[in-house]
Amino acid sequence: MIKSISIDDEPLAHKVIASYCKELDFIEVIDTFKNAVNAVNYLNNHKVDLIFLDINMTMLKGLDFLRTLNNPPMIIITSAYLEYALESFELNVIDYLLKPFSFERFLKAINKANTHKDLLESAKSEPSPVAKISDQSSDSIFVKSEKRIHQVKLEDILYLESYGSYVKIHTSDETILTLDRLANFDKKLPEKAFIQVHKSFIIPIKKIELIEGNRITIANTKIPIGQVYKMNVNKLLE
Repeated sequence: MIKSISIDDEPLAHKVIASYCKELDFIEVIDTFKNAVNAVNYLNNHKVDLIFLDINMTMLKGLDFLRTLNNPPMIIITSAYLEYALESFELNVIDYLLKPFSFERFLKAINKANTHKDLLESAKSEPSPVAKISDQSSDSIFVKSEKRIHQVKLEDILYLESYGSYVKIHTSDETILTLDRLANFDKKLPEKAFIQVHKSFIIPIKKIELIEGNRITIANTKIPIGQVYKMNVNKLLE
């Protein structure tokens, strides 16, 4: 069961989220707050799995509140303003729901949160970093997760995503979560085939479908390009 709270200064927003959650048997809203300051006090004494977070609020803005959390739970942004999406994903939010959102779009976001929760719990059961390059072939890597060792073919990797102390390896068939740092993968993956485009993302060059503005599209996923890593992307155009 995903235990969630909702932080929003609009009463209608709480009602919509609560009504959608009632349709699902694996998530519940255990409390609501009209501002982030009250939520801070609550989080100091209660554990939650997920926060539905609005951005434009009085006293403390949603993203400013998120930056104050040392070990934040999963976050789904609910906002009427699209311009904060890139900044939000740089803070590792699970999803960004643009108001007003349908139940179908809400369900997609909740399924992502539920999958991430399962992966995180599995990885904690026996966390272990990626295998050394000497222990693997040049076209694959071995990764330990959930008491299993996965041999991941490099050609199957869509992108690698940092999430706190973990790395999520997204492939065409599955997502593998392992306790490791993205920097370790950057050292082990062939530099001619993979590039780091953001502090939280490493991508295979061959999988790039589109580069538009500060985003790269891979398998219908928009991946942000960090300011520091723009030079890596620009080299591809030379």
